[in-house]
Amino acid sequence: MTSQPYTFYGWELSLYSGKLRSYLKHKGVPYLEKPPNLWTFFVTAPRKVQAQVMPFIITPDGQALGDTSDIIDHMEAWHPTPSVVPATPVQRFMAYLFELWGDEFWLPVAMHMRWNHPENLSLFVHDAGTQALPGFPKLLQKAIGKHMAGMMDAHRPRLGIVKPEDLALMDKWAGDHLDALDQHFALHPFLFGERPSLGDYGLMGPLYAHLGRDPWPLKNLIEPRRHLHAWIKRMNQPLRNAGDFLADDAIAPTLDTAVRSIFDEMTPQLEGIVSELNAFARKKPEAALADRFLGEVSFPYADGTHHRLGMTYGLWMAQRALQVLAAMPPTDAKAVRDWVEARGGKRFLDLKIPALRRVGLSVMLEASK
Repeated sequence: MTSQPYTFYGWELSLYSGKLRSYLKHKGVPYLEKPPNLWTFFVTAPRKVQAQVMPFIITPDGQALGDTSDIIDHMEAWHPTPSVVPATPVQRFMAYLFELWGDEFWLPVAMHMRWNHPENLSLFVHDAGTQALPGFPKLLQKAIGKHMAGMMDAHRPRLGIVKPEDLALMDKWAGDHLDALDQHFALHPFLFGERPSLGDYGLMGPLYAHLGRDPWPLKNLIEPRRHLHAWIKRMNQPLRNAGDFLADDAIAPTLDTAVRSIFDEMTPQLEGIVSELNAFARKKPEAALADRFLGEVSFPYADGTHHRLGMTYGLWMAQRALQVLAAMPPTDAKAVRDWVEARGGKRFLDLKIPALRRVGLSVMLEASK
């Protein structure tokens, strides 16, 4: 690639923009950030990357990429050092699972903390309005900001963050995991040691824009946990003198709470989405674009059960992680399987995901043979 800058289209309030911005800063590649206006978001993005998506980037040679996982995969090939994917097998595999956990499993928490606390609304309306319609009258900016807030708020029922009992369960889950992460970052600068990994960027999405920037969660959830707060700040600063991942392919015991959630909560959720996708596929014997939201899935969550619509995109990310495992040399793959199975994760390894291809932010079912 040339030394010319990438163009990064993202907003400060956008969950996945926070993930990619952090990555670009750490990578040290030149980039120019442009907040997308209304035309860019609703017209340019769908034309270039097949989805109304934020963020997306334009490479120096004009290529458009519009999914953070796909963007990072490309960037790692173009700019391999410092690598965000560990070389050792267990850390490498778990980096992909932590990215999936942050991107998809934390999404309802992020949406709950933003949209169920009215203190956050004015910041969203201001930022969305001024960036969607730069230079327009403030009254019009406020109107479009409120309209976009309504569009996002409408997702709450799909994510299972409406009923009081669901919100109480989510508050407990978030508190437990934020405490555990705070304890981890008291001992380690990043998830797997002294260098940020793909998993750190997955967590940066929900933990920056929605929890680490919105007024209510920043004051009540992030600032009281100073080690977690410091990690968020590190993730938004250029990376200098990056150290190493932990020796001997180790995963710190302070991540046990997160690992249990990945295998005991996220995996049953993925199994439910697979079941819903298989039901969809039986009606579509030819290659078909799957609905982004399928039927309701239920899975263990904190000390109860959570119910929400299944989102198909997480299955593409899970398939991607399993493909990474399948590509490993046999001895490395065995090390991963032994480590995962010792922690109750065999169900993840046994996921039977139909062959999928990513299209924008949706997945395409490959034709049955």
